[in-house]
Amino acid sequence: MIANEVAKNWILLNNEIMIKHDDEFSLHKDKEAVRAYFLEYVNKNTVFFYTLKEKVDYLIENDYYIDFYQWFTFEQMEEVYNYVFAKKFRFQSFMAAFKFFQSYALRDDSGEKFLERYEDRVVAVALFLAREEGVQKAIEYAEIMINQEYQPATPTFLNAGKKRSGELVSCFLDEIW
Repeated sequence: MIANEVAKNWILLNNEIMIKHDDEFSLHKDKEAVRAYFLEYVNKNTVFFYTLKEKVDYLIENDYYIDFYQWFTFEQMEEVYNYVFAKKFRFQSFMAAFKFFQSYALRDDSGEKFLERYEDRVVAVALFLAREEGVQKAIEYAEIMINQEYQPATPTFLNAGKKRSGELVSCFLDEIW
């Protein structure tokens, strides 16, 4: 199947939400669209690692992530990862998943493969924000993000923890002479 045919499936499923049955929108189609998106696109285009240590080291050694080892041991990072992944996060809508993977997820240098899942981005942001405060603070940040009680501003969520990143804020001040 070519990419356009795959895309059609999850996009068409998402569009079927607006089809009414007994005066109700077909909201179950959104869940089908999320599932199709992951099975037919995201999972096939995600780089998987054998171990968490392999992943963390690869991302740092290949200049995707900053060197978190400056502030945390691997065991501390693993604690945050384990906490976040234990939450079993699932996107509640196709558009949320689509937006994350199109705009926020870290990709390899080719731009074709995903190096992060949502949980990985949450951990990277939490570790970055807590780098001076320790692992317990990182877990606190991770908890409110993975529970979707708090979402950092777009530039922060997009760039925190990445070695090749932009600014962490969307506003800035310039002096005018």
